[in-house]
Amino acid sequence: MDLYQSAILFVVITIVSTWLVAFAYRNVKFVLKHKIAQKREEAVSRDVMKKLVDDKKMAKKEKDERVLWKKNEVADYEATTFSIFYNNALYLMLVIFASFYLLRTVAPTVNYILSISIASGFIALLSTGTR
Repeated sequence: MDLYQSAILFVVITIVSTWLVAFAYRNVKFVLKHKIAQKREEAVSRDVMKKLVDDKKMAKKEKDERVLWKKNEVADYEATTFSIFYNNALYLMLVIFASFYLLRTVAPTVNYILSISIASGFIALLSTGTR
């Protein structure tokens, strides 16, 4: 296959794969954020209240808003990092399995196209389920 034909094909497959992986990041993060927020609520609330214990002038409503804001910030950060870790680990495992075991006898260009497409498509599919 010609260099330019291959380059165009590789760029297209890479862009589609990048979009699918980003889609999976977003979906997994969305599912996990609420669960993490519920699990971290007590610890975050305790931590924020320790910091605000000296401020007697602050209304209870404002303290509750700060707790909620901090809880959402912590949940967002943890959900993002776990989503990246989980999806990258699964993607890498699937690419290696597909390219070295399933498609080992196929031409390198076809191997790349199929292994990247299978891995990114599968993690995007898995991310749409509810957990």
